[in-house]
Amino acid sequence: MAVALAATLSGCSAADQPDTAALRSALVSGDFSHVRLAGATAKQAGTEYSAIVAGLGKITPTVEISAPKVEDDHATSRIRWSWPVAGTENWTYTSTVRSTKKGGTWSVDWAPSVVEPSLVAGGVLRRATQAPPRADILGADGTALITDRPVVTFGIDKSKVTPAVAATSAAALAKLVGVDAKGFVASVKSGGAQQFVEAITYRKAEVPASAADLSGIPGALAVPGSRQLGPARGFAGPVLGTVGPVTAEIMQKHPGIYTSTDSVGLSGLEQRYDGQLRGTPGVTISLVPESGDATDLFTAQPKPGEPLKTTLDEHLQTIAEAALHDIGPASALVALRPSDGAILAAANGPGTGSFDAALNGQVPPGSTFKMFDTLALLRAGLTADSTVDCTAKAVVDGYTFVNDADYPASAIGRIPLKTAIGHSCNTAMINARDKLGDVTSAAQTLGFGIGRTPGVDSFPGRIPAGGSATEAAAAVIGQGKVLASPLAMAAGIASIQAGHTVVAGLLPSQPATVPSEVKPLTAAEAAQLRLIFRQPVLDGTAVGLKTVPGAPVIAKTGTAEFEQGGKTQVHAWMVAAQGDLAVAVFVDTGHSGADTAGPIVKRFLTAAQR
Repeated sequence: MAVALAATLSGCSAADQPDTAALRSALVSGDFSHVRLAGATAKQAGTEYSAIVAGLGKITPTVEISAPKVEDDHATSRIRWSWPVAGTENWTYTSTVRSTKKGGTWSVDWAPSVVEPSLVAGGVLRRATQAPPRADILGADGTALITDRPVVTFGIDKSKVTPAVAATSAAALAKLVGVDAKGFVASVKSGGAQQFVEAITYRKAEVPASAADLSGIPGALAVPGSRQLGPARGFAGPVLGTVGPVTAEIMQKHPGIYTSTDSVGLSGLEQRYDGQLRGTPGVTISLVPESGDATDLFTAQPKPGEPLKTTLDEHLQTIAEAALHDIGPASALVALRPSDGAILAAANGPGTGSFDAALNGQVPPGSTFKMFDTLALLRAGLTADSTVDCTAKAVVDGYTFVNDADYPASAIGRIPLKTAIGHSCNTAMINARDKLGDVTSAAQTLGFGIGRTPGVDSFPGRIPAGGSATEAAAAVIGQGKVLASPLAMAAGIASIQAGHTVVAGLLPSQPATVPSEVKPLTAAEAAQLRLIFRQPVLDGTAVGLKTVPGAPVIAKTGTAEFEQGGKTQVHAWMVAAQGDLAVAVFVDTGHSGADTAGPIVKRFLTAAQR
């Protein structure tokens, strides 16, 4: 806020000079009710002041007033103004205020020049902004993922036609460009008389052939331009976000930052890093007289935004989205590089809408959770060949747990741990729950539940503490109150593949680190885990991945039951790793992890090698 200088002239008492404190307060607030004025009433001065500065927007100046220089019954003070008009750059200048003593009382001689020395009656100040170039969001190799791309906006220019013709033209244009005619006609009718009413914006390469010729539609225009877009429609949309016109809510939340014509990040990384990406607008402050031409008083050039680099791989993101494009229910795919935890792809299927299920989903992970059980059992002294008790059912506090309907009868009984994992025996894990020890610690070793990905909204996974015996048994097989995101489960299989704890990262500028309290994964544990999780691919629930070309694949399926509309539904999961690539796939409703998520993983891993 403003600071008043309280200096006094040598040899003058406070009673012999004007009191500038009230004036300083008035110049900051616009309220002159406590200032003794000459030449105007407090109301008149306040009205004129408000009119002068209204065009600067909702910003507050810093005001410093020097000690008055007194000569007989007249005094002069210098006013130093500083307006925060351009980010960190302020518009600063000095004006002069005069005071007169009459009858032993000092009064401020009010004039517009008190606010700015060039001002005379009727003149006002105006601020105009120039938008800076918005910076790109980059992929791992520096390729621009979100950047300015050519577009064409179709609409009706109401200034060119009568209202009746505008409505008729709107209906005709809507048919050509594929928008709802009724809604667009209503928008055109309600728009201003001189308004260009937008119907739709297409990427330049996607403009329909039917819209190539608008000559037969009066008032219809195709306006070329550019917008911040990805390489394809919806590319990593929930993660990277969107850019659009600033909303009234945003302007209210950030007064003085945006103007009504600004574009801002509305979601995802575009919103979270809007300040970095949008740069600093250029500003011109002008004095606009009551008549005549405006005079520029201050100019600050726009400063471009700073690009935001991510670890995303454009090719892998593209094939991830292609693998999900025909999936009806909500779905997501996350791919990591096990060697360093870089998020290479974070895709959400069309059924997911705008929600980022890839990084922020919170769903029981089903038997993919057995990655953590297995490490806990290894730490309890078991090996891949140790036998476990896979029964047809397991009863806990009166609740009966069973295996999947497709579980082979030949794998019931005392079987090796690797076989139990290969065929995903639920009862083996439940029967061995007393041997598991600290599953939470084992899960953390495999990157689960140890913190959000730096610089981005994400869900790291959660294992409930306490609960009933039945809830604890359900947690062992990744059901009940255990919650995970595809990102968290991708970190689990990536940790097994890498042989160390993997913490996922999306922004190279904010590297992820493993908390010191996490118990490291030993080389022996990693070797056993890779052996065990190769089994589902060789002769188990993930055998569909056996024909994926290239390096050996390790994997685990998951199926988590839930009730919806009075029916039992299942979440379908699969995690897999091959070489320096790990992937997790989630489908909200499906038949099983093997049948629903498995083909998606196979398509992705196969395409990733091309």
